[in-house]
Amino acid sequence: MISRFMPEGHTFRHYAWLIVFIASAGQMLGAAIRMAFGVLVNPLEDTFGWSPGSIGLAYAYMSIATALLSPVAGTLSARFGARKTMLIGVALFFIGMMWTSQVTAIWQFHLAYGLIFGTAQALFLVPAVPAIASWFRRHLGMAMGFAMVSWSLGPAIMVQVIAILIERYGWSTTMIITGTGGSIILAVLLMFFRDTPEQAGRKAYGWLVGDAPLVTSGDEYKSNSKKYQGAIYKTNGFWNLVNIHFLGCVGHAVILVGIVPMAVNRGVSFPVAAGVLTTIAVTSIASRFLTPILGDRIGARGTMFWSFLGQGAFVLLLLFANSAWEFYAFAVIWAIPYGGEGTVFPVINRKYYGHVPMGPTYGWQLLGAGLGMALGGVLPGMVFDITGAYTWAIWLSAGFSLFGAFSIVMLEPTRRLLIPNWEQVPVGRENPLAASSSATVSETGMAD
Repeated sequence: MISRFMPEGHTFRHYAWLIVFIASAGQMLGAAIRMAFGVLVNPLEDTFGWSPGSIGLAYAYMSIATALLSPVAGTLSARFGARKTMLIGVALFFIGMMWTSQVTAIWQFHLAYGLIFGTAQALFLVPAVPAIASWFRRHLGMAMGFAMVSWSLGPAIMVQVIAILIERYGWSTTMIITGTGGSIILAVLLMFFRDTPEQAGRKAYGWLVGDAPLVTSGDEYKSNSKKYQGAIYKTNGFWNLVNIHFLGCVGHAVILVGIVPMAVNRGVSFPVAAGVLTTIAVTSIASRFLTPILGDRIGARGTMFWSFLGQGAFVLLLLFANSAWEFYAFAVIWAIPYGGEGTVFPVINRKYYGHVPMGPTYGWQLLGAGLGMALGGVLPGMVFDITGAYTWAIWLSAGFSLFGAFSIVMLEPTRRLLIPNWEQVPVGRENPLAASSSATVSETGMAD
């Protein structure tokens, strides 16, 4: 089988892995700043006297901005290219972080961290995953595994770094340091980024002799992409996946934003409580890597179901956590299903829709995810402001995740494409969807 690959087609020297690395760097930074929000709650409360609920609104606004602009970012990426879209996102990220460092009023914080940074997230997070998908003819699950590790590795490193910087230099200087350093790193890396294999003069990773050519640029590509995207909107799977992403993100956003204030409220010191968030990030690395691979090999729906079920069930352990070791034990147990909760979406998109551009499709799914993060992010502070405790926030987190698990059961089987013969492409060029349909089993090694 390996001999059928083109030269450099099945090695880690392939340019596709550089694309994975660059895209992962952007994902890492975005996930780190987003997940580190819980570390900012107490310093901002101490500095300005703002309530946890009002501070949490910034997280909600950020998530809403990312959500509403995710379909736009996916469309811009398909039209103008992932690299250009991501560069604009990096520029806005720098502006948002610099403004956040200088805020003196809560409305300024809502605009800077919420609107500006939320817009930046959409522009440099949404194009990354579809760009990776365009570089992999096969073994997308492995590529997604490496890419999704960044969603845990970034927070694992940065949450504790940000907590230490805040302790030493204050939250304002910390925003300047992370904003400047992150922007420079991403801008340099994007100099080597290429949207498609054609731009780099290469074949996609896993391309085999005899594979049908995949159109990924030009007017023909744009025309067929629009028509196919319209067909995707008519499938139940498309809308169900948007809803499922929403439910899962509500479930874990409650914990990511609320776990540090929750631990502090129950007598755990701030530095130790920040370590709980770091533990979640570190522990989830393994499941973020393995889950998309398992979804690609043994079944995307089943893998997603068990992740959602575990995320919803294990969160109830927080009802009994009062000491530091109990919070850390929860972090280790809950992080395993949490790490796999959102990593299978690119894989199930490939199984449902084949080898087609997934920018707009994935953008819409991130719309659901962003709205879920917004609602989940604001719930802990609101619940605490009303009840003086976080108990109901824990129950709400469990309920949303478990409802997401039920919704996954309602998804169509992934053994065949949802739109196997949507339209014939121009004469003389084989339909890439038909080619994908006939190769579904051989590309993954087994039927899904």
